[in-house]
Amino acid sequence: MTPTSEAERAGRPWVWLAALIVATMSIGAIAATIGPLRDIDLYWHIRLGEELLDGVSIYNAGRDWSFAPVEYAWVSTQWITELIFAGLYNLAGFEGLILFRTVTTMLTILTLSLVIFRQTRVWAALVVLPLPILTLLIFAQERPQQVSFVILPIVGYWWLRAVRDGVAPRWWVLLPLAAFWANSHGLWVMLPIALALAFLGRLLDHGRTDPALRPLAIGTIVSVIGGAITPVGPLNLLAPIRFAGTTSHIKEWEPTNFIYPASYGLSLMLLIAVIAWSRGRVRPPRSEVLFTVAIALFAASASRNICAAVLLLAPVIAWRLSTSFAGPKPRPIPDGLRTVVKPYALAASTLAVIMAGVVVAISVPLPAGSAPTGLIGEIANNPTQTRVLNSYNAGGLVLWFARPDVSEAFVQVGIDGRADRYGAAYIQEYLAMQRGTPGWERTVARLEPDVALLADDEALVPLLQSQGWQVMGREANYVLLTPPGRAL
Repeated sequence: MTPTSEAERAGRPWVWLAALIVATMSIGAIAATIGPLRDIDLYWHIRLGEELLDGVSIYNAGRDWSFAPVEYAWVSTQWITELIFAGLYNLAGFEGLILFRTVTTMLTILTLSLVIFRQTRVWAALVVLPLPILTLLIFAQERPQQVSFVILPIVGYWWLRAVRDGVAPRWWVLLPLAAFWANSHGLWVMLPIALALAFLGRLLDHGRTDPALRPLAIGTIVSVIGGAITPVGPLNLLAPIRFAGTTSHIKEWEPTNFIYPASYGLSLMLLIAVIAWSRGRVRPPRSEVLFTVAIALFAASASRNICAAVLLLAPVIAWRLSTSFAGPKPRPIPDGLRTVVKPYALAASTLAVIMAGVVVAISVPLPAGSAPTGLIGEIANNPTQTRVLNSYNAGGLVLWFARPDVSEAFVQVGIDGRADRYGAAYIQEYLAMQRGTPGWERTVARLEPDVALLADDEALVPLLQSQGWQVMGREANYVLLTPPGRAL
């Protein structure tokens, strides 16, 4: 065994100080996850998972949820997460989904901390670490993307090791990871993209004779193969392109507004990178500039991408800050702090775990008046109201709270959160109808709804009333309307 150097022995206590700070941040992160369910799409994810648990084929699950006159050619590629959602709901109700949100947030902070402190000076890691954590707290929801959040810091670290040390992850690690990830959430594509950027970066920095190019090329190909191991096979490789083409009219997929507070962490990280590049003592390699610019463009393309980009960049920017402004050699921490930092770090970590349980226990998943569950219950209890003209954001709620086992009839929606199921043309037409754009009458007539559940500030509400539709109830900023000559 190689003897531990004096510098290593002296610097080791700082690791416990870093652990204390990370544990403290985790406590704050867990506290920030207290609260009701946040994701409007959660409900249809649970329903799909329930259908799979009931033995419905993945190719038929969700097939008859909507009366939209568009060809059905949709298969879920997030079925693993949806099975988890259904299992947690059956085990603990909606509190199980709050548990999922809290635990995956903790795991993301853990994976982020593990990679951001490796071979990085503690001070540099601590400068960068709060930025992705704060961004994570804004985006943390009970949705499949939480699985990606846990994995993305590791992918960023793999890119860093590849371009810095010429070390590529093993193919037998990448293949099952890509397969699992591709069946859990669509951000799996960042794995082959990061490896491809590492390949291109090493090529730019070291030329075609670089021995790291071959394992990086193999890793990229293997991760793509793993991503094709899904119910739709190789067509899953086109899923991100197809999905992006259908979401241009949905707010969270609009280009990022950098005035939005959720983007502040990303902006500060990019500012740190630019300062380190321009003022640091080490010139950045072309591979690092390429990777940072590519991920920044990815973040700018849609606000939903901000958190993913920050988690990918964090280990890279922390390491750049550490090497560009390297401080003095590690020194021992004061004796008084040395004696308390380790037990306090362990105590803080224990407290974080306890708080996670408390968060789940005291959170109210659906506070009274926060969702139109009463109105949906009226729809479910009326066997004549099966076709619901719903707001885009209410689709998942209707699908869950008027599901077959609680409804008098099989209730269908006009649209729900599966954007790639409906296609860009239908979504554009449907949202234009909600806004009361000229031609809305033709869309309503074509859909032939039995009832409408709309946000009460939508332009379509008074337009329907002008055509004789009657308001039958209001709840949680929603209004329930029935067409002329029909009542609840």
